[in-house]
Amino acid sequence: MMNTELLMQLDSPTITNKYNLKIASFLLAIFFISSVHADVPTIIFPTVETEPVISAEDAADDPAIWINNADPKKSLIFGTDKKSGIYVYDLKGNQLSYSNLGKINNIDLRSVNGKLHIVTSNRTMSTLDYWIFDEQDLYKYFKSTPSNSFSESISHHHLVTGMSVYGVCMGLINNGLKAVITEEEGKQVQQWDLNEQIKTHVIDITQFEKGKPVEGNEAEGCVYDDENETIFISREGDKGILKAFSVDGFKYLQDVDSRAGEIEGDPEGVSIYKTSNKEGYLVVSSQGNSTFNLYNRKTPYQYVGTFMILGAQGIDEVRDTDGIDVTSTPLPGYPKGIMVAQDGFNTNQKGKLFNQNFKYISFKDVLDQIEP
Repeated sequence: MMNTELLMQLDSPTITNKYNLKIASFLLAIFFISSVHADVPTIIFPTVETEPVISAEDAADDPAIWINNADPKKSLIFGTDKKSGIYVYDLKGNQLSYSNLGKINNIDLRSVNGKLHIVTSNRTMSTLDYWIFDEQDLYKYFKSTPSNSFSESISHHHLVTGMSVYGVCMGLINNGLKAVITEEEGKQVQQWDLNEQIKTHVIDITQFEKGKPVEGNEAEGCVYDDENETIFISREGDKGILKAFSVDGFKYLQDVDSRAGEIEGDPEGVSIYKTSNKEGYLVVSSQGNSTFNLYNRKTPYQYVGTFMILGAQGIDEVRDTDGIDVTSTPLPGYPKGIMVAQDGFNTNQKGKLFNQNFKYISFKDVLDQIEP
């Protein structure tokens, strides 16, 4: 019945704006997921949402979580506005700081010996940007510096990539900091040694794929599994492939999943949820049906299950997600960690569309259903 009604709605001339069409498509996707897949997606509800970003339309993109080990309630969420810069939020979704830095697409971070290292892909300058902050009183610093806070970092480097940049991620491997950065509308992926600030490897993301590569199937989402010394990179377009590479030599290992499997549309955000030093889950946003897939963190990366984030308590559902980040570190209100997801269609309860934002969920809600 839902399928027929939604198809009638989609054919109706009364649905003329993007929001209503997206709602109908979203509900229709839920129906098809339930019909086609034996496992119906687990339903999760958001706990917090951030304020909308300043830029209109497709703007919010990628979050990164910093854990304040000295005072967990003062942990931070960094989020990019890919048209203008970087936001810093607290655990309640309040905006602490905004820095106008240009077209900052993706962001990632690592903590090392009391210093916070941040990398971003800067599409304005086609650079890999590398920032270092002192972690002491970092929450206080961002709260007291609501604008241009990135101007006061310990150091900042614009690393010239020689390509139009897109996605980025950072890893801490054997005490050395590394980064992967991908090419917009291209197939090049670079790995950098951040300690030496040099490019060490360049690969073709389309390698080992059958058939002729399709233009525009760029890679964006990526994540380092530091302990297992693996890099996961998602490629967009008609292939929709999530791949695993070794850190050592940047060698292709295997495909994790694709549109031929459990991914619908583009696999966008990719993150790691750790249950132990080397075990846990790979979390991937399946953008085409607004769901999130879980895979075993260790090879052969078996598919575990799928969840979606629906609206509750005045916060709308999460749809068309780009970037995500997740941590298993317990935080106030998040006893088994938190996941932050970009929401491609941020609305109120009456369906009014606002600028995009980020939603938080408790990962305990996910684990309670996939690990009963």
